[in-house]
Amino acid sequence: SFSFANFSAKRTTEEFNAEDLVAMFGNGKEVCTGGSEPCNPTPEAAAFARMVNQARASGHCEGLVALAASRFVDKVNPVTGTLQKDADVVHAILRAFATQFLPESKAETDGWAKKSINDILTAISTNLGKDVPEYTLNLYSPNGGHALLPLAIEFPDNDHAVLHVYDSNWPDKDRFVTFDLKKKEWSFSFSGKDPANDPNIWTGGKGDIDIAAVAPVTIVGSPIESGSRAGSAPKTPAS
Repeated sequence: SFSFANFSAKRTTEEFNAEDLVAMFGNGKEVCTGGSEPCNPTPEAAAFARMVNQARASGHCEGLVALAASRFVDKVNPVTGTLQKDADVVHAILRAFATQFLPESKAETDGWAKKSINDILTAISTNLGKDVPEYTLNLYSPNGGHALLPLAIEFPDNDHAVLHVYDSNWPDKDRFVTFDLKKKEWSFSFSGKDPANDPNIWTGGKGDIDIAAVAPVTIVGSPIESGSRAGSAPKTPAS
């Protein structure tokens, strides 16, 4: 996990830009005017970048957890915990954050949102047994969405589960999501210093929780060509 905490867009001067577009999608004519560099983004590409920058106003949790997981899977050095919040690292976080807007990603999370909490926990539990993170976990409340990285799961009894997670808002702290399997509900402390005694705890059920693959999304062509395959914002931007 990163040693520094999640941060709002106002906490950095960096923005998702033309270089990030090229790093993700190449410099084809759908992305760069004339298909050349330095890249002058097409109107569709510029609209995608603008959407990403608007969505990251309150934070970059999706980018932080997705990048931390993918670097662990790929055994990238230096290890994530030693990285500083410099320009290169921030732009890597921005690109990981932007993947949630790709059609492939949105289709995947929409599919998982239709599944039961038991199905989602089964997938997470099975994956955790492999010791290679495959999924990030997304929770949604009236206050917005939040992305987490599952680390370990416990079943105190047949009706309850506790999922320990990497929460970019609380680096190096033990944060967790609790599940009442009988009631088919989850609860999570988003902002409480003591997560076990949070008066403003988030709660939800089916449809308020999904998972997304950590592995890089395979992009077939550009998701912004002619605006026809442009990504759309998640139902609540991750914070």
